[in-house]
Amino acid sequence: TKKLLAENDKLNNGDSGDTQKDEVVRNALLDGGEVLVWMGKFMNNKNSKKDIVDEGYGSNLPLIKTISIIPLSPKKFAELLMDSDKVPLYNKMSQGRKDVVVFQQGVDTTADTDDTSAGSAMGKSFVLDGEAKIVRNISKPPLSKKLMEFVTLMYARRLNVDDNVSSGYVGSGIDGTNNDDGSYIVVTRAVSGGRWGGPSGSSEGVKARGGAGEASGGDEEEMIRSEILLGINVLRTIPGEPDKTEVTAVTHVYSPSVPTMLAGTVGVKGAIDFVKDIRALCK
Repeated sequence: TKKLLAENDKLNNGDSGDTQKDEVVRNALLDGGEVLVWMGKFMNNKNSKKDIVDEGYGSNLPLIKTISIIPLSPKKFAELLMDSDKVPLYNKMSQGRKDVVVFQQGVDTTADTDDTSAGSAMGKSFVLDGEAKIVRNISKPPLSKKLMEFVTLMYARRLNVDDNVSSGYVGSGIDGTNNDDGSYIVVTRAVSGGRWGGPSGSSEGVKARGGAGEASGGDEEEMIRSEILLGINVLRTIPGEPDKTEVTAVTHVYSPSVPTMLAGTVGVKGAIDFVKDIRALCK
């Protein structure tokens, strides 16, 4: 990524960020199938009264950002990400994902719709745009004796002008001058505590038996609660390429089974593998 951006800056005499000039990056994404990767961390807030730094939960863990091209339209990709039954098709570590609570269905659902047949929670009218639900995913990393449990709120909807999303390297923006109504966003956040927590709401190991989205084969296996602290996928349309999507993804994950010193390496590999697996599924 650093090399590509440096070449692009050299071509543009240091004037990067203009999508009309970013030919090196555009070609690498569209023709070369590159996955651009960045890694960073959240900035901690300094408490001026106490002269100490307030460290946010998980701020010691890396954020991973990727930009890639996926051979699916934004809508189809959003629907794929929201479909729990299809997760094992592109996630080799997944033992299954189960919808725990479905608030409402359909990535194109709008808050003002009168049709409740799509399955809003308890038959109530739709109260927001898009699809929203809580899911439970069980994963088993290679060489690990323990399962990883994720309980996550997922939300997906079509982007609109009010979101004021800028253009990508290849994909269209959605702002006051370009009302592209074919782009989407998928957001995921961990759910914990109360009925969603492990023993006493902790991340301690628990036992899981066979069942939808749980350990297979009926044998008990130890399970560790992990968290998607933040997951964002901005799915931009690409002019002239209706069956392709520019995906900007940001992930921030905590798992007690991954040492902090290895979190960056594991996170980058996971982000790149995700893109490769989605592309393989689309072939």
